Amino acid sequence: MKRVRGHGAFLLILAVLCLAQQESPSSQTSLPIGSAIVADLKGDVTLRSPKGDALSPQRGLVLDLESTIETAKGSLLLSLQDGSQVLIKSHSRIVLQSPQVGQGHYLELLVGKIIATVQKRLGNPPPFRIGTPSAVITVRGTRFSVEVTKKHRTYVEVFEGVVEVQGLAPGARSVLIRPGFSTGVQQNLDPEQPRGMIGQSEFGGPGDKPGKENQQEG
Repeated sequence: MKRVRGHGAFLLILAVLCLAQQESPSSQTSLPIGSAIVADLKGDVTLRSPKGDALSPQRGLVLDLESTIETAKGSLLLSLQDGSQVLIKSHSRIVLQSPQVGQGHYLELLVGKIIATVQKRLGNPPPFRIGTPSAVITVRGTRFSVEVTKKHRTYVEVFEGVVEVQGLAPGARSVLIRPGFSTGVQQNLDPEQPRGMIGQSEFGGPGDKPGKENQQEG
């Protein structure tokens, strides 16, 4: 029963993400690159401008590049400039980044957890990237989650599409994660081999790591 309830809750979150995406204001496409709109929020959330000034959390608020989002016991749903959606779970810290500068991250997840629905890339636009203290996550249209622990270990789980995960060490290799699989990355190390997820562990924590018997086949 617990696994069934978890699966139902996961489908509910995906439905909320899709609905919010459909209801995003049409002006969203005119947002500056790297900015985002607060589509929804609840609980204790702290927002700061690029200069560090406190912002009043409210729906429809436009967050500029380099703004910081911190969720204590709250959560927040972002609509990004490209139409993607990012659900920021509680106890998370995120900085909005410019995908046209440096490594091209849309955001930097410093600690905590997000669930993202990324718009498919048609033609040859740059991919969607998320940075963490130990990895770079690259996608071209998918649903996935990223979690960063206080020890800077990164966990990635994929629900739809394919996600590339690469460590930050010089010459670090990357792995491709398919739906139903996950990986972990420690600082200065390569990503672990993909493993099958147990149940719907996007509501669990780093302790919910699958066993070797479910490793993804090459």
